[in-house]
Amino acid sequence: MSEISKVFVVIDPTTDQQTALERAVHMVQQNKALSLHIYCAVFSSATSGDLEALKRVEIARHRAWIEAMVTALEVDNADVAVEVEWTSQWRDALAPAADRCGANLIVKAAGSHWAAGRRLLKTSDWTLLRNAHCPVYMTKGKMLEPGANILVALDIKKEDDLHNTLNERVIGFGQSLGSNITDASLHAVNAYSSSERYVYPEDLAAKLDVPVKQAHTIEGQPAKVIAEVAERVKADLVIIGNASRQGAKAAVIGNTAEKVLDAVDANVLVVPSR
Repeated sequence: MSEISKVFVVIDPTTDQQTALERAVHMVQQNKALSLHIYCAVFSSATSGDLEALKRVEIARHRAWIEAMVTALEVDNADVAVEVEWTSQWRDALAPAADRCGANLIVKAAGSHWAAGRRLLKTSDWTLLRNAHCPVYMTKGKMLEPGANILVALDIKKEDDLHNTLNERVIGFGQSLGSNITDASLHAVNAYSSSERYVYPEDLAAKLDVPVKQAHTIEGQPAKVIAEVAERVKADLVIIGNASRQGAKAAVIGNTAEKVLDAVDANVLVVPSR
């Protein structure tokens, strides 16, 4: 991921288990050129005679907690910034905060939601994936270690500029990660809707320069196909593009990236079109 220089880490203030921070620290330990921007949104509806004092105390308390976690994780000589923001609209605050600090990767622990609920309710994952201007790494599975299996999801039959750009970005991330993880195995999957849109495995393999046996072309709904292949190849990471949408359709109907996030146990890297 050569284009990544600053990683924005989302802290969940309701738990001591911070998998997003652990993954980001692991990235920095592997690549000393990376910097971390650790972000936590806090708010309290408690009544107080001095709301400004309450705000100062809560921000200071959470900052000290985060700094202690960073120290315990031994991020020696790394460029680390901690930001604690006071806001009741924390879901909406994530993407703008990442933009402000110039992040080009966001790392967040995936929330646990029933699939329909994720698509009908305004979850933090839902909001972040729709609003982020950089790739979002949603942590679900184990850390990427030597021998990791990486699955890249493509749609090579759609040849418009949007899908061409998405495909190239997704391929770039897959190849970059594959080359930087010892003994990593790179797979590709392409779902097609009907026999008229059949994708030859050889064409898919050529796109990523992988053996044909690691190119999976299957007829069916993309999210279902991707999840099935991810389970079959024991994927540790699924990389998928996310075409931006607007209006009521974007607000109610989950797109493929969000459906895949619900359906797999692996980590998911969502690469936006913009």
